[in-house]
Amino acid sequence: MEENIIVSPYTLADIEKLYDAGATSILVGIDAFPFASTIYVNHDELKEARKQTKALGMNLYVNLNAFFMEHDIDVLVKELKVLKDVGVDGIYFTDLAVYTEAKKLDMTDLLIYNPDTLLTNHLDVQEYLNLGLQMCTLASEITLEDVVSIASKVTGRVEVIVHGRLSMMHSKRTLLTNYMRFINSDHPVVDNKRLYLIEEKRDDHMPIFEDVSGTHMYTGFTLASFEEMDDFVKAGIRDFRIESMFSNVDELCRIIKDYRYVLKHPESGRAFYQEYERNFVEQHITKGFLYTKTGAKK
Repeated sequence: MEENIIVSPYTLADIEKLYDAGATSILVGIDAFPFASTIYVNHDELKEARKQTKALGMNLYVNLNAFFMEHDIDVLVKELKVLKDVGVDGIYFTDLAVYTEAKKLDMTDLLIYNPDTLLTNHLDVQEYLNLGLQMCTLASEITLEDVVSIASKVTGRVEVIVHGRLSMMHSKRTLLTNYMRFINSDHPVVDNKRLYLIEEKRDDHMPIFEDVSGTHMYTGFTLASFEEMDDFVKAGIRDFRIESMFSNVDELCRIIKDYRYVLKHPESGRAFYQEYERNFVEQHITKGFLYTKTGAKK
């Protein structure tokens, strides 16, 4: 099985460029339930994306990571039916309401469980895969040792996020708008990707932005996993996601090409990591949590 590199475009016109760079799967958001995506599409645009990806032999995935209230369920069911009719290849979700409704529509094989920080051991991953899901996304806050251990023990597909800023927090509340109102500022915050937070005791610049689904905050570092790709592949992982937020299509194409090269030439991983460290200082390139165990200190 060829390694599956999953990315999000910024416009539908980007799809062919990303394919040429080596991407095999496209992930888009939908207008009905927008949630931290680089692109949101309506039904007609979704059909166009399906047409393009099918012609190129690519997978089309949809981001349905929103959290759902009771009054959302009827619309959720309608959207799931649309996704099934269009013939998408996968649906990312966090709220188990999606699983409940998809099961009624015989769509569980399309579901990709993506609960951010929750999947940290092989027993949980296997339980979800046993529900008939297509794939599970491992938490980005676990070490390389843990990732390899989980992937080696489960039967089924697991995905890892290998590059980009990692999601740290989401709130449905309009936190930035409320803050600006509190300090009597009219500074634009909605869809403004140039804002960041700095913690009092750390120098990390953490990107934060507000969109129609609420407020989102990302890590002050950019994860780069070039050196670890060989370990992932040897553990049986074939699905790799590159977080596209805070990049542009040319940068994203370069990143995809570099990971494709490393997949074919594992010995080049260290050189690529060092190159990114050297050339993209403002992105704060690190290995994230791959060699750092997270935990609370009392």
